[in-house]
This record gives sequence, C-alpha cells and structure tokens, in this order.
Amino acid sequence: MTQSFIIHCKPSQEEFLLFSDLIWSWGDGDTEELDVIVDNNANLNHEQLCLHYGIDYDQVNYIETV
Repeated sequence: MTQSFIIHCKPSQEEFLLFSDLIWSWGDGDTEELDVIVDNNANLNHEQLCLHYGIDYDQVNYIETV
C-alpha cells in the first residue's frame, strides 16, 4: 500500500526542488518552509525516504503522513 508524506523542509532546499520533478510548494504561504509531497512505496524510515528523493535530511523540519 502506498503511503504519502509531506516533508517540511527549510528554505535552503529551494534550489534543489526547483530543478527536481517533486511536487512542492511554500508552506501555507510561508517563506520559512517548503512542503514536499512524496510517496513511500518501500516503507522507508524518514531518513531513508529523504535520501531516496534527494532531500537533505538535515534540512528537514518534520515529516507527516498525508
């Protein structure tokens, strides 16, 4: 079963996300956080999930289930 997550990132990830195919937006009109929506088909833990999508885990505020 596919589970979707929102990865809440720091603005430092903007350049990476601009050139990626990931679905993302500024969090609630806030320029302090980027929200990235990803699927977790392989049941990865949070750190592995970020690595899979190329997101720097040290630049993540938190991750939540959609």
